[in-house]
Amino acid sequence: MLDIKIFDIDHGFCAALSTGDHHTILIDFGYSTRSGFNPSRHLLQERCTSLDCVIVPAYGEEHLAGLSDFLRQTLIDGLAVHFLVANPSLDTNQFHELALANQRFSNVLTADRNSRSPKVSHSMKIHGIDFSFFWNRQPDFQDAHNLSLVTFASYGDIQIVFPGDLEVAGWQALLKDNEFCRRLRHVNMFVAANHGREESYYPEVFDYCRPEIIIISNEMNQRVSPNMLNQYQKHAKGCSESVCDQKLLTTHDDGTITISKCLDRIRQVKTQRKAYQY
Repeated sequence: MLDIKIFDIDHGFCAALSTGDHHTILIDFGYSTRSGFNPSRHLLQERCTSLDCVIVPAYGEEHLAGLSDFLRQTLIDGLAVHFLVANPSLDTNQFHELALANQRFSNVLTADRNSRSPKVSHSMKIHGIDFSFFWNRQPDFQDAHNLSLVTFASYGDIQIVFPGDLEVAGWQALLKDNEFCRRLRHVNMFVAANHGREESYYPEVFDYCRPEIIIISNEMNQRVSPNMLNQYQKHAKGCSESVCDQKLLTTHDDGTITISKCLDRIRQVKTQRKAYQY
């Protein structure tokens, strides 16, 4: 089985992918001052004593500060982390918090800076979940948003993408990669980049991707603009069985969103307010 929780938080982003045998993968490190949620404490409450891996998808100051806070908390709580996943092309002199994390854990992604065609993607399986990672390289890009690590996760009939804080130029570069486009075509759950902000919306993405549901993780007091809600609503086709009457979910309005898959049963999407099956 698999549970994907996209948490309702104040700042940044946070999602946890958990299997039924207590294996957990964490994506980003957001927190909530309203509920007292922080990722390390939540994992301990779920009786998780170790993380299979930590995916570091975004490299803005607020995200990397969250990484530092999270790693500090894992030492206090005794939570073991096996390895991390991050854009391997980054200059760690520029991203100091990532350099500190690399001192504790190995990044499973590597980049050959001397190659004429350095690798910009990697696929792996972690406890039955198939992951594919794509990234733009530094120094081709210097801004943190467009260096985001794009994560595709596949489990049964769940095909979800987490694009980090990617903006238009980053999308344009990645869409030149045929394998990236192929992965997009299979996506049925799309997490909007950068909290649904307009600068991260690139409509050509949806020439390749027609998801059933689009999820926006928006921060405290940050409502998505009506224009962006309308644009994303148009790109989601809804669930084929018409059991879910919402094509667009936001953490601001729906709270923490949980996507579950158990054995051969149908996928289930639950929010803190309503539950849908499709």
